[in-house]
Amino acid sequence: MCGLVALCSPQIPIRQDLLSAMRDRLTHRGPDNGGNWIEHGERLGFGHRRLSIMDTTHAADQPMIGDGGKFSLVFNGEIYNFIELRSELRLLGHTFRTNSDTEVLFFALIEWGEAALNKLNGMFAFVFWNGYAETLLVGRDRFGEKPLFLAKGQCGIRVFGSEMKALLAHPLISPKINDEAIAAFAQGNWYEDGEMTFFDNIERFPPAHAAIYNKAGIEIKRWRYWTPDYTKIDYSLSPREAAERFWTLFERSVQVRRRADVPNGSSLSGGLDSSAIVSVLAREQTADFGSSSVFSAVFPHDATMSEEVEIDEVAAYTKVIPKKVTPNPNKLVEEMSLLHWHQEEPFLSASIYLQWCVARLAYQNNTTVLLDGQGADELLAGYQFYFKQRQLDLLDRGEKPLALRETAKFNRRLNKASQNYVGVERRFNVNVAYSNDELKGLKTGGNDVFHYPYSVGTAPAKPGFRLRRTISEALLYNSLPMLLRYADRNSMAFSREVRLPFLDYELVDYCISMPDDYLIRNGWQKWILRQSVGHSIPSKIRWRADKVGYAAPLDTWLRKELRDWAHERLFDSSMLSLPFFDQQEIEKLWAQHQNEVANNSWLLWRWISLAEWLHITRSGWWKAGASVA
Repeated sequence: MCGLVALCSPQIPIRQDLLSAMRDRLTHRGPDNGGNWIEHGERLGFGHRRLSIMDTTHAADQPMIGDGGKFSLVFNGEIYNFIELRSELRLLGHTFRTNSDTEVLFFALIEWGEAALNKLNGMFAFVFWNGYAETLLVGRDRFGEKPLFLAKGQCGIRVFGSEMKALLAHPLISPKINDEAIAAFAQGNWYEDGEMTFFDNIERFPPAHAAIYNKAGIEIKRWRYWTPDYTKIDYSLSPREAAERFWTLFERSVQVRRRADVPNGSSLSGGLDSSAIVSVLAREQTADFGSSSVFSAVFPHDATMSEEVEIDEVAAYTKVIPKKVTPNPNKLVEEMSLLHWHQEEPFLSASIYLQWCVARLAYQNNTTVLLDGQGADELLAGYQFYFKQRQLDLLDRGEKPLALRETAKFNRRLNKASQNYVGVERRFNVNVAYSNDELKGLKTGGNDVFHYPYSVGTAPAKPGFRLRRTISEALLYNSLPMLLRYADRNSMAFSREVRLPFLDYELVDYCISMPDDYLIRNGWQKWILRQSVGHSIPSKIRWRADKVGYAAPLDTWLRKELRDWAHERLFDSSMLSLPFFDQQEIEKLWAQHQNEVANNSWLLWRWISLAEWLHITRSGWWKAGASVA
């Protein structure tokens, strides 16, 4: 895991000190080493900060140069199948001097060019210079686990970088705010589903894409190299075959993501996804995964929101000893500006502060690599509100009796689980699905299919494909991209690397091919994972009906510890001047929340986060660097 900068400066020679200043905005991503390479004509330069994971010697540092500078690579991420690719490349005559995945990627791009992208199992963003063709090949992984941005500035300046703050360190890149992005965020329409960012002159390079640029940074061509097909469904799979194949792929995904020359561990929320990962890791306890390499966020004084009981059950069952942290709202206030500096754009929930605290805990315990469960909900239909789509699909297919049976089981389990909590609505929505009475009142087939206007890689928006349409949109566009941004920036703030086993592309392709009946079956969401995990985790966790995830008790924080600070942020004069800020409406939401008439914490947080982002932006942080304003 690292940070990269690639600067194209067709009119102005590149200065080493400027390139280093841009590069070193990313020191948190790569504290172990920093290096530069400037092409002989001084119009193309690469900068790199390294977090040493594979082959920690300096021989594997970047930029990686070959053939007298004719080839140069800067790369952020990990290529998990680098051992297999190295063997293949050796047979083709390549000689390796390191044990790093970077060198494997380097020779793969020399040998196969753009065709190498389809061979890579990993998370990555890279820029590769081919001096013979005088072109830059740029690529980003299938899901966008690793970030990549492109900025355009005066005098033809083009800069690629892992974070926007590195690009804005260039004096010719303007930090002008993108008003369209701010309006979309303020109105609840921000999904990070496209190229737009909060800065006018910076675009987000899309996941699963590659492009070729000339030396001046002018794009020659861009293409999507991976597109899932949700219409190809393998109905020949038996339930047993499906579960066995799923677990084989999942175990392999976890195992290749353990490849590292530094200690690795996992976060543990107490839910199904992270518990399954910990079960595989714990079974192979080795020097790099000790009994205390598991990290969790808990709230001992808020039993409704905390999952400490579940965490302890998994820990006892798998014989690990979790390290725990309790996020402190007062500390959140202290770190709010720095959190936004690392996130770079506003965010919709304070829950990401839990990730921040867990990453810091891993740092304090010298665990560099963390395996985590992001992507499972989008891939396996895990969010509880997805169940309505399953209900409607069954009606579309004329399977009303099955819909009624599954609904009865789903709702009965949620109602039973709700009895374990005071104020259960803070934890989950008991009425998230249609009731049987409501189902009986719905007509069979012909109902409109709700969908967003995405067209590439999604399931068709037609009856019978509602669930597949919803999860395909979430995986590629309106859910997972934001979660991946949160995970990357939170972990890298503390120089930790997060790896995501559920996003192994072979596992993803397989899950997409499974019938819906294996995603939701007998009223159980994520049925395929529950079935395949078997007795590797406690039965109580395996068959949990409720779901809370990494959720902060923001509702109570806003009424207590954060009340005065949040009110000040919400009604700051800079907010009052925004054309889409309705002060009367926000005051109403605030009063309802304080009087406990409603839980408006999510609606209020959106404005609080935007206010904080605007504060550090107007304080000049993006140009001057993070400082006390």
